This record gives sequence, structure tokens and C-alpha cells, in this order.
Amino acid sequence: MTESPRKPNLFVIGSMKSGTTSLHEYLNAHPLIAMSSQKEPAYFAQEFTLNRGEKWYLSLFSQDPQYRYCGESSTQYTRIPLFKGIPERIHTFNPNARLIYIMRNPFDRLISHYWHAVRVRQIQRGRGEPRSLIKAVRSSRNEYLATGDYAMQLTPYINLFGHASLYTLTFESLLINPQAELNKLFTWLGVPEHPLGTQLTQIHNQKPQGVTSAAGFGILYRFQFSNAWDKVAPAFPTSIKKLARRFAYRNADEDYIQREIRQLRAEIGQELHEQISSLSRLLGRDFPEWLD
Repeated sequence: MTESPRKPNLFVIGSMKSGTTSLHEYLNAHPLIAMSSQKEPAYFAQEFTLNRGEKWYLSLFSQDPQYRYCGESSTQYTRIPLFKGIPERIHTFNPNARLIYIMRNPFDRLISHYWHAVRVRQIQRGRGEPRSLIKAVRSSRNEYLATGDYAMQLTPYINLFGHASLYTLTFESLLINPQAELNKLFTWLGVPEHPLGTQLTQIHNQKPQGVTSAAGFGILYRFQFSNAWDKVAPAFPTSIKKLARRFAYRNADEDYIQREIRQLRAEIGQELHEQISSLSRLLGRDFPEWLD
């Protein structure tokens, strides 16, 4: 009889723009841990991806019995209220799973989140952020502020899995002393410490240089990713396409962004302070690494 594929038992559930890519790679380097071949499969975020089925999902994981843990990292798993029902789906899938949540100073995380949304990439199919920082945060609180409300994001997981199945750490502590932080994590997982050597010097997902965003109201920007553009583009010479791209994008004004950052910090500072206080009560620890 054919043995059923092994289910993942380790989930890095976020948070977005807090070092999950680096953590995924560090975990994967351990000889007893195999992380998924595709980072962020987001299988349990049905609103985010097409449900490609459990067979596809399980194909992302090694079936080699030498690994004590098979895991994945999907920041969509802590994006309430954008994506709902994910803790329940994971618990139904594997109630004995271990969960890891890495957090970052909420304000720094928000700014990095914004830059990520502004950055123009073709895979976004025109969904880049065309608004200024202030307008974006004010208009899309569920996108920017809720993602950094760590207590809110973690509560459903704790209610289902319990505190003992959840390990939390911060981006700042991992950055300052990565080997020490990883050793504590490995101990919690019940695996031997593992020196990662030069891999610890790698920094993933840094703020890109020369960030661009959609110009004007983003009409040309959105049009180039539309079905209509796919139909008419072959008829245009390369020179016309290059000219259109010049009008579709603009370079981000760093001085203006810095002024907006200062204004935003004053505007939402108290709310972020309250979020951190709620997190401290939930986890029973303070976060001195986040003090300004």
C-alpha cells in the first residue's frame, strides 16, 4: 500500500517584511529541517491564491525521513482581516504543527511594507501602490496597520494551538545576534544547534535602490498590465513602448517620503504603542529593541 505523503509540521506564519525570507533560509540550512521548495506557497490563504489542491501542496515538501521537520513560510497567514480563517485551516490540516512568528518594530515594518507595495514588478500585474505614504496608510488601514498588530494576528493561533506551540522572535534580535537567536529556536524545536557560518551575513529583501512607482493616477501603469494591452502591444514598435514606460513611472522623491514618514509617525505613534502593549500582555514579555 502506498504511504500517504508527509504533511508539513512547521509553519513560519509571518510577519510580512520582518525577515521571514532570511529565517526560511536559515531553517532550511539545518540538517534536520527541510523547508518547502517554494517560499510563500500561501496554500491556506484561499483569498490570495487559486487552490491548487493538497497534492500540489504536499509536492513542495521533502519526503526524506531524515528530516524531523518539514516546513514552509507564508506571510499571508497573519494578514487578518485581509485573509480570514487561516489559523482554523492550518489547525484542521495539522493540529500538532509548530508555529514560528518573527516580528519587527511595527513602524519600521509598516514603512518597509509600503516600499514593497510601491516597488514596480511585473508579477504584480499592476497592483503596485500608486498613493503617497500618508494616503495609503489612511485609506488602507487593514493593509498596513492591521498587519503589524501582532497581538491581533497571534490570538487566533494561540487559542487553537496554545502558547506552547508558538515561538516568537524579533527581526532586530535576529539581526544583532543571529546565531544566538537561532540556537534558542533550535533548542525549542528539539534539534541540535547548527552553525550557519557565512550564510548569516546574507540580508534578504532590503529596500530596493531607485524605487519607482506609478505616475499620475496610474492609468498608463495599470493599462500596461491589462488584457487590452496584451492584445495591442505587439502592434507597437519598441521605441513607442519605451516612451510609454517613461510616462507610466516616476522616481520616488526620497525627501518627500522622509517628511511623510515623520508626519505618519506623529499621527499613528500612540496607536502603535497600544498595539505593542497588547502584544506584551499576550506574550508576557517586553520589546526594548523597539524603543526609539
